[in-house]
Amino acid sequence: MHLSSLIALFSAPLLAASSPLSSFSPPSSSSLSEIEPRQVYGVTSKYCSTASGNVPSLCFLQYYISATAPTFRIALPSDATNNAAYDTILQIISPITQTWVGFAWGGGMTNNPLTVAWPNGNSGQVSVSSRWSAGRTTPGIYSSATLRTLSTVRNSTHWTVEVVCTGCSKWNSQQNGGRLETQAGSASTFAWAISRTAVPQPSNPSGSFPVHNNQGMFSNALDFGKNTRATFTQYVQNKRS
Repeated sequence: MHLSSLIALFSAPLLAASSPLSSFSPPSSSSLSEIEPRQVYGVTSKYCSTASGNVPSLCFLQYYISATAPTFRIALPSDATNNAAYDTILQIISPITQTWVGFAWGGGMTNNPLTVAWPNGNSGQVSVSSRWSAGRTTPGIYSSATLRTLSTVRNSTHWTVEVVCTGCSKWNSQQNGGRLETQAGSASTFAWAISRTAVPQPSNPSGSFPVHNNQGMFSNALDFGKNTRATFTQYVQNKRS
C-alpha cells in the first residue's frame, strides 16, 4: 500500500512551552503514552545543543509529542527574512517503532516541501527523501529542495537524523504564503506523519513508503530556532555524519 495522503484534515494547532531536552536524548512523557489520530497535544520549547570541538552550540525550535512519537527540531539563521530563501536545519528523533517519519514544511500534504526519513535497513544509517505532492497522491521526488545529512544515530530504542534543507524555507505555492514566517512572534505551521509499517526498499531514498498510521500538525513562531549567521554556518560546515 502506497501513501495516498499525509492528510490535510489535521487537528487545530496547540501551543505550549517546556524546558529543553539533552541532545538526541529520547524525550520522556509524564502525561502522554500514546497519541490519538488528529488530536495531538504537543509541546513547543527552545532546545540548544552542547558545543563539541569546532561544532558550536545551536538552538532549535523543538516540538515534542509523546514518548511513542517523534520529536522535531528546527533551526535557521537569525538574519533570515520572508523575502529570500535560506537554509534550514531539521532534526528528527524517533522511536524505533516508527518505520518512517514525514515532515511538511507548509503544514499539510500538498503544495509544500516534504522531508521523509526512515532507517536504512541494517546499515545503521537513515535515508532521507525530498518530496512534493500537488494532490492527494503519493508524493513524488522534489528536486527544488535538496537535503544534506549532517548526522544519523541509531540504537536499540531510537533513530535520529539531522539534515540541512536548501529549498524548504520558500516555495512556489499559495499555501502559507509559500514560505516560513521569520517575523518575530509570527507563527509558521508544520505537519507530520508516521508509520509502523516497514518501507519496502529502505536503502532507496527514491523508493515508495507505506501509508501513515498517524499524523498531526503544530504552529509556532521560529524565534526559538534562530541563531547568528556565523554560528549557523559554522555548525553546518563542521557537523559531519
